[in-house]
Amino acid sequence: MRQSPGVSRRALLQHAAALACTGAWPSGVDAQALAATAPPFTPPTQGTVPAAYTPRVIDAAGAQADVALLERALKAIHPGLTRRSSAAEMDAGFSSLRASVQGPVGELDFYRELSALLALVRCSHTKAEAPAAFERWRRVHPSHVPLRFRWLEGRMVVVSCADAALPVGSEVLALNGRAVSDWMQTLGRLVSVDGHTPWARDANLADDGDLMGSGFDHFLPFVAGLPKRFELDAIRLGERSPSRLSLAPLSFEDWLKLPNGSRTWRANFSEATQWRLLRPGTGYLRVGTFVNYRKPTDAQALFTRAMLDLQAQGARQLIVDLRDNGGGSDDAALALLDHLALKPYTYQRAMRLKAVRYGDLEAHIETWGDRQALFHAPLSQFTRTPEGWYERRAEDHPEHLQPRQPAAAAFGGEVVVLTGPLNASGATMVVAKLQDMGRARLVGGRCGGSADGPTAGRIFTVVLPSSGIRVRIPLVFNQMAVTRYDPRGGISPDVLVEETVEHFRAGHDEVLAQALKTLGAA
Repeated sequence: MRQSPGVSRRALLQHAAALACTGAWPSGVDAQALAATAPPFTPPTQGTVPAAYTPRVIDAAGAQADVALLERALKAIHPGLTRRSSAAEMDAGFSSLRASVQGPVGELDFYRELSALLALVRCSHTKAEAPAAFERWRRVHPSHVPLRFRWLEGRMVVVSCADAALPVGSEVLALNGRAVSDWMQTLGRLVSVDGHTPWARDANLADDGDLMGSGFDHFLPFVAGLPKRFELDAIRLGERSPSRLSLAPLSFEDWLKLPNGSRTWRANFSEATQWRLLRPGTGYLRVGTFVNYRKPTDAQALFTRAMLDLQAQGARQLIVDLRDNGGGSDDAALALLDHLALKPYTYQRAMRLKAVRYGDLEAHIETWGDRQALFHAPLSQFTRTPEGWYERRAEDHPEHLQPRQPAAAAFGGEVVVLTGPLNASGATMVVAKLQDMGRARLVGGRCGGSADGPTAGRIFTVVLPSSGIRVRIPLVFNQMAVTRYDPRGGISPDVLVEETVEHFRAGHDEVLAQALKTLGAA
């Protein structure tokens, strides 16, 4: 918040303190019946009134210094800063951010304005982490809306709720007197997604495995503060008229206990990969994430086992379900491609960096690995482009830049890939490559991400010294070896199927049904 003339620092602090006060279900299963079989929700152990959180106030000079550092770092490092927004648009964003810190500013307000600026970059890997103290506070103090939802046909549909008075399939119309569509638009401007993909933004507001569980809940306090109750207007399942419900917020740890179908916050590759025979001749392989660094496993061995098992059961067709997959580790993504490819292929055509020397910015950067090798790598490891950028040498990165061979156990039959708006980063790269090779038909929702490749790879975390806020800046533009893509971002499937409210309430998986229809008889 900005300090008005004549307002004391004490009053500002008091005001700040006051502000701080798809998985698809099996076809044919009734939503209410399924909800009745779910384990009972364990109510939160703490009281329903949040303990006070007092945001830090950053003085104007410190906030302005943070903005200046951020602008300098983004312009020096980010390989996609003006890829989807023009230089003029980004400069206008920086000007707006500077204007917001002409006086002392609360950390929550500063974070909100930072997030709005970073969302302009239109890169899902470019975002700010919430103030660390506030994030710790939210883990154990109630601040989350006590429900999970899907955004379907422009409507907020309840997946689960801590209060039995709001059953699965109900529709929330308003939150604290404001239409949920208005909340989605307001909070959506703070969400970082790749390109011009509003469908991905809406999906991330409902589910985000990176931040505080969902974009909606992550950003809500930075816009609305921390109310002691959430007043909901909702049409409960089976009713026609809206009801008013007053619900207590949940801590993040209790919010995570709410059922959310097959979507798991921060899932691991080994646990989110399953396979089975769906019908005679048709196998089903679900890969819920490519994240393989928290609980690493041999991705090549896992997919070899899956393919051999499915083929031993007589699978001649394969449905690969990537709908919940937002990306992750290259080893898992490449292993899947190796097990679906029928001929040699090259994954990427270039890995480009804007800079390889960072001057005094190095003192503000946190990252992983050998800092000496990272910040002082021999220039001989790179090829200069006519634009003055740096490309990594193909011989140093053969797994990405040189031809790859199909796995010995690669699946040889027909393949359909199920897609959706949560696809981003490495998941979209896999989908784009399969589409470009003509190896799979795509069925489902539009992907997020970038078919021509994301700005990702190694991520620098720039620590802003006055606020302590940490900003993630990707280092590499990973250009995919594809011949066609939408420059605005995302991928349109061959058969577009978007989940409807009716399908959700009936527990009917229309995407899977259309995939089976596309394959025909096995």
